[in-house]
Amino acid sequence: MGTDYRAVSADSSGPTQTEPDRQRSARRRGPILAVIAGVVVVALSLILVIAVTGRSGNGSDTGSDAIRAVHGPTTVNNGVPSGYTRDEQGASTAAVNTIQAIAQAGQGRIDMSGVRESMIVAAPGPTLATALELESNRDEDDDVLSLLPGAVTVTSFTQDAAEVTIWTIGVGQSDINDTGKVAVSTTYSTTDLSLVWQDGDWKAQDWSFRQGPRPEDASYPAADSALGGQLTAGYYTFYID
Repeated sequence: MGTDYRAVSADSSGPTQTEPDRQRSARRRGPILAVIAGVVVVALSLILVIAVTGRSGNGSDTGSDAIRAVHGPTTVNNGVPSGYTRDEQGASTAAVNTIQAIAQAGQGRIDMSGVRESMIVAAPGPTLATALELESNRDEDDDVLSLLPGAVTVTSFTQDAAEVTIWTIGVGQSDINDTGKVAVSTTYSTTDLSLVWQDGDWKAQDWSFRQGPRPEDASYPAADSALGGQLTAGYYTFYID
């Protein structure tokens, strides 16, 4: 017959274990808890590996790698990123990555044909088309120019089209007349990029480019300045050399 717990008072301690019994019980639980903890660690490790490798498939064979950024890109194929969310943050990221990819192609580090296929509409506007032509078929340059988005502003947005302004810091490194000495230059420019949602992704349609403003001129930017509008929160660059 089971214990009648109604007879146990608030002062009663009920059945107790002797000290040896408690020690034996603790010894039995110790290895069990260790095994459980080990299983949990292994499971978490597997989850992490799966999350990191994801759907990368045979990336080394195809040149395509899967990545996990909040608003995209989701894939980098032969150095060209693609796959963005259909929102302002996705458009911001696509715009930044586009001007960076064009700069990389202009230095011969990636193929412009891949940029055109993944990031540009089939019939780009005249200004963008001219820039793409000028930066195509370049041999890889020993000099390096990195474009960093200092400020990004979405000036207009719908589900099908977006206008994004990017104030860019350009950092260049070049050899001085083959002397082995390195010159570093810093430039500031603004690019207005128009994008459309096409084939399930953001594609650049046209752009305009201008120098400046310099940081010392941006303390009180005018309303039409690249720094005058509401900046997009976050650092929406993924592209790396």
